[in-house]
Amino acid sequence: MPVAAIFTIVGAGLTVLVLAAYLISIALVLRRVDARLRAVTTGLHVVADKTEPVGSIIGEINSDLAGVNDALRAVLGRR
Repeated sequence: MPVAAIFTIVGAGLTVLVLAAYLISIALVLRRVDARLRAVTTGLHVVADKTEPVGSIIGEINSDLAGVNDALRAVLGRR
C-alpha cells in the first residue's frame, strides 16, 4: 500500500474523529440549554397560575374606583 494512501486514510479517520467530538460537544450544550429552557417554562407557568386570580380582583377594584371617580368629579363640579 502506498504511503499516500495510508496518509489519506489516517487523515480521513482523524477528520471523522474531530467532527464526531465537535458534534458530541454541541449535543451536550444543547442538552444543557434544553434543561434551562424547561426550568424557565415551568417558572412561567407557575407565575401565570399564581397571577390568574388577580384578574377578578382588578375588575372589582376598577368598579370601586369608578364610583370614587364619579364622586370626585361631583365634588369638583360643585366648586
